[in-house]
Amino acid sequence: MPLWKVELYAYGPVFVKGPIHLREPKGMNADDQFYSDIHLKSTTSGINITLSARADTDKLAKRAALHYVGQALDVMSLDIRQPLYISLHGGQPVRSNNNDVRRIVDKDEWHKAFDNSRQLNHAFPQLLRALSWYRKGLYTEDPFDKFLALWNSIENVACAYDSSGACNNKGSKCHIWECFKQLWGDCTAWPVIAGQNSWIDENYDVRIGIAHGIAPVRCH
Repeated sequence: MPLWKVELYAYGPVFVKGPIHLREPKGMNADDQFYSDIHLKSTTSGINITLSARADTDKLAKRAALHYVGQALDVMSLDIRQPLYISLHGGQPVRSNNNDVRRIVDKDEWHKAFDNSRQLNHAFPQLLRALSWYRKGLYTEDPFDKFLALWNSIENVACAYDSSGACNNKGSKCHIWECFKQLWGDCTAWPVIAGQNSWIDENYDVRIGIAHGIAPVRCH
C-alpha cells in the first residue's frame, strides 16, 4: 500500500515552541503495527501538521489523516478547553479569530492526545464520539449548532454508559437523568446547575425543537 505525506492545519488559540516530531502508532494490532510520523509547527492561526498515511489513493490518505488527527484534537480540546478546527487548507481562515493569547501545548501533551484517542477508539468509541461533538461545540459560531453539538456530547455519553437499568425504551432524556444522578446524587448537589430540576427536560425539548425545525428563532 502506498505511503503518503498529508499536510493539515489545526486552527485555534494554540502554539508549539519550535517544531515537534512524533512517531505515533495507529490501531491496536501489535503484530502488524503501523506508525505515523507527525511533524507540528506553529503558524499565525494555529498549528501546521504534516503526517504520513498509508492508503490506496491520495483521497483516501487525506480522509484517513483528517480522521486520525481529528480524533487527537477531540481529546486535546477537552484537555486544554480550547476550540480547535482542522482543515486541509492553509492560509488565514475566514473563521479565524485574532488569537492574541495562545495555549502552549508541549510534546508530552500532543503524545497524550494521540495515545488517548487511540485507546478510546478501541475501548470506548462512544466516548470518543462524544468528544468530537464537544470539540465542534467549542469551535462553531452558529448558536444552534453549538447547542446541538454540546447536547449531543452529553446524550452520547449518557446513552452509552448509563448503568442504572432504569431506562429501557425510555429514550435519551431518561439516560441523562440517571447518569447525572449516578455521578452527583440529588439534583441539589449537581455542579453548575444545582437545584435546577427542569434543566434536563427543558433543554431536551429545545433540542427536539431545533432538530425538527419547530423551535422559534429569537434574536436579542
